[in-house]
Amino acid sequence: MSFPQLGARDLDGREVTLPAGLPGEWNVVIVAFQRQQQQLVDSWVPWLEEQAAATPWLRFAELPAIGLQWQPARPVIDGGMAAAIRDQQARRRTLTVYTDLRRVTAPLGISDRNTIWLFLTDRAGRVRWRGSGGWDRATADGLAAALDGLPGHAAAAAPAAAPGAGQFEMAFDPRFRLPLAALGVTPATAHVTVTADRLVACFGPWTCRTTPANVRAADVTGPYHWYRAIGPRLSLADHGLTFGTTPARGVCLLLREPVPGIDPLGLLRHPGLTLTVADPGRFAATVRHYAGLPAPGDAATGVAVLSGSLHIMSR
Repeated sequence: MSFPQLGARDLDGREVTLPAGLPGEWNVVIVAFQRQQQQLVDSWVPWLEEQAAATPWLRFAELPAIGLQWQPARPVIDGGMAAAIRDQQARRRTLTVYTDLRRVTAPLGISDRNTIWLFLTDRAGRVRWRGSGGWDRATADGLAAALDGLPGHAAAAAPAAAPGAGQFEMAFDPRFRLPLAALGVTPATAHVTVTADRLVACFGPWTCRTTPANVRAADVTGPYHWYRAIGPRLSLADHGLTFGTTPARGVCLLLREPVPGIDPLGLLRHPGLTLTVADPGRFAATVRHYAGLPAPGDAATGVAVLSGSLHIMSR
């Protein structure tokens, strides 16, 4: 599990990029989604302050995750929180994020936004432990055991365990930004998350979820005809799904088991998914890495992958 890259701001107005800008070599990040969850967050503060005082390389941060629709009100919301917190240290450790909340929940495997979540992570974004809910002895003991098992400074200085994992942006052709925005598809709401056990493609109001293990081929394809590649597209031939923002290039994923994606009831199942990500080569390589697939140069699989990709895009 990798902590996502997020732009945040503390309550003193300082811009912070996460996870690289976290204050400690190792950090406990408390993610909250609702104002009424502050009591749950506060229940952890005394215990975490004790742990941080005894461990020089450990710090903790509070991360209110707030939806994009509230971004215009950020000065009022953040200002209200700052006015209620007199302690500067508490203001500095409170990092507000205004974003498509799927950028937070998908990479961290958060299934319930009705409670808070805690993550033990380093500045490289490697998550070593997670828990949820207010302070209780069992959860605190689990976190304490994770802290005891950390190898300390050497681990924080090591490179990330899974290079290439994380979130991938979509490549937006300027000609199609306005019609896509009318569908709710913007650079803020269109992205793909890949981890060892999750592959989540978000496209405005549409979401398609699967796992790397369900991918049997990942191939860079394109260019495409714009009228077959822009927007959410369904192949009438085989029900393959495209989340398209440019006709230039994309990555076609062929799936072992079809998955829902385009209709809210999940009645239609898609055997393939084409995504026009901004970095197709890195995205395809990351999916292959987690799916255990051979590189595209493998002669035994190249023809099958290419033919499948062209079949998916011929709509």
